[in-house]
Amino acid sequence: MVRIRTVLQGLTYGCVVLAVGVVAEHLENFHLLGFLGLALLALACEQRRVVEIPRWLLNGSSLGILVLAGFRISPEVLIEPILDALVILVAIKLLEDKKSRDLLQIYLLCLFLLVGSTLISLSISFLVTLSLFLMLVTAALILLAYFAHNPEMVISKATLGKVLLQALLMFSLSLPMSVLLFLILPRTAYPFLTFLNKPGGAQSGFTDTISLGQVAAIQEDYAVIFRAEMERVDESRLFWRGVVLDEFDGLRWQSTPAAAREELVGPERVLGHTIEQTVYLEPYGNRYLFALDKPMTFAVHRNKYSRTRITPFKTKIFERIRYRATSLMAPSFPQPGIDRAHYLALPHGFAPRVRTLVQSLVGQKPPNERVQLLFSFLQRGAYAYSLEELPVSEAPLEAFLFVTKRGNCEYFASSLAVMLRMAGIPARLVGGYKGGYYNPTGKYYLVSQRNAHVWVEAYLPDLGWLRLDPTPAAAAVASTPLARQVFLQLRLLLDTFNYYWYKVIIDYDFTRQVQMVNAIRERISRPDLKFAPDLATVRNISVGTGLFLACSLLLWALFANRQKPEERLLAGFLRRMAAHGYTKFPHEGLEEFLDRIDRDDLRARARPFVEDFQQVYYRDREFTRKTIQGLRLHLKGL
Repeated sequence: MVRIRTVLQGLTYGCVVLAVGVVAEHLENFHLLGFLGLALLALACEQRRVVEIPRWLLNGSSLGILVLAGFRISPEVLIEPILDALVILVAIKLLEDKKSRDLLQIYLLCLFLLVGSTLISLSISFLVTLSLFLMLVTAALILLAYFAHNPEMVISKATLGKVLLQALLMFSLSLPMSVLLFLILPRTAYPFLTFLNKPGGAQSGFTDTISLGQVAAIQEDYAVIFRAEMERVDESRLFWRGVVLDEFDGLRWQSTPAAAREELVGPERVLGHTIEQTVYLEPYGNRYLFALDKPMTFAVHRNKYSRTRITPFKTKIFERIRYRATSLMAPSFPQPGIDRAHYLALPHGFAPRVRTLVQSLVGQKPPNERVQLLFSFLQRGAYAYSLEELPVSEAPLEAFLFVTKRGNCEYFASSLAVMLRMAGIPARLVGGYKGGYYNPTGKYYLVSQRNAHVWVEAYLPDLGWLRLDPTPAAAAVASTPLARQVFLQLRLLLDTFNYYWYKVIIDYDFTRQVQMVNAIRERISRPDLKFAPDLATVRNISVGTGLFLACSLLLWALFANRQKPEERLLAGFLRRMAAHGYTKFPHEGLEEFLDRIDRDDLRARARPFVEDFQQVYYRDREFTRKTIQGLRLHLKGL
């Protein structure tokens, strides 16, 4: 025998663990620690009343938490303070002497937490968590009906198993309809909840300006920036181009309209082949799309950005979008008639010591040799890659080249581009991502923010723009070493589910639904439709009809011989008594059976049922709805 209160306690804590676990990574540390402390105190109070906390104090604390959350809310930070407050409110409710309404409030708060988590991030794992939560809540609500009638009620383990099975059955029956409604309800591509996103700077750290030392923190971040569905290529060619940075003021590189207006010449004039990519870009808060170097076209489908283009958007991207990109896989790209003065410009009198170094390295060498000498000087010299202790001074490039000789990709790329310009070679920076982890199951590349990278393009008259990556090879963000780790393999496997979720479900929008409806309508309206089924069709229809008839006969047989209501009530009474250890013998009457029960409390609770049942049954009266309801209430007391 088990107490309903104990079962409800376990189901309630299960719901709380699921809900808080989903949002834990988005909570402030002290809120999470506060929840854990209060939850442990609540558990201690459940087992043994450690301290009696007045309800007015708990209600006042809840009100204070809501007020503090209101002060923290701002247009930049909206969802997180609410989640922090909800978690503490759940913990406070756990501390109360829980009645039916308190348990319902806990389930509702947990549901709010689950819904709130989707406003920050949404993945297929949320469906698993939500399904478990709904199953637990369904079972809890069934038991709550008994708990409200008698909080100290006990039931047998067999009865508990039936309750849990019914909860699972109810959830299973509702799931197909929920999935059907989810798939057929139209969804607009317009992001009506974009006001909930944090405006301003890019969430990934990617911007159209680069200040020295900016990418260091990003390269320690494993958050996904995009997935690119494509064929597998050599890792040395995985340069994902995002923005061209063509203007340098001595400390910062930025992109100007001149770089954004560049157009690539026809592919027939370039050596190399093209490759198609379908990219699923996360909402990262900037205007640029990413594709393998060098992208020729972008085709963005079924949203407010729909167009074919290679220039940046005018608005920042705060929704997940899908697009197709065509890239030319070649190390150099011809572009006649560039503005050489623009790509040679440097601040007046900038870094004379660096200029002296450049002259000593290249002298009067031809342009091709100048590029090679400067490139080799940085990549093969005494310079080391580092994300720590980066040069911080008013002249960071000179500090890097002559003092620390340690830096990240920004320092290597900036140094090479500046030295090339001092040597009379037009140069610019390109910001984007390098490398990625190939998922053979989904056949796509997973690119994370730690793949953020900057490289250089130098212009040579006979080649055009030549890609140069001066960052030492040991520092490149490659996938080969990490791919051997079990953690990465597991992460790629789990990410496959997210990939197909975004591809199949989220991308299934209203436009596609309209296309399906139009296709069906066209088929129906065709004047030349003929009914000429083949033998296979006839056989399938016959088998389906036979199965339907067989199921109908089975259901009729089951329900035709079903028990009368009074018989079911009597059987339920005997089952409940058997659960208490008392079994009625076939020759015994109900009164004799009742007199044999040696437990006074149980006999007293069973007597009203026996008396009311016999008053109707043995006097040939009709079991009315009111009588049946009364007998059922007596049964609940057993």
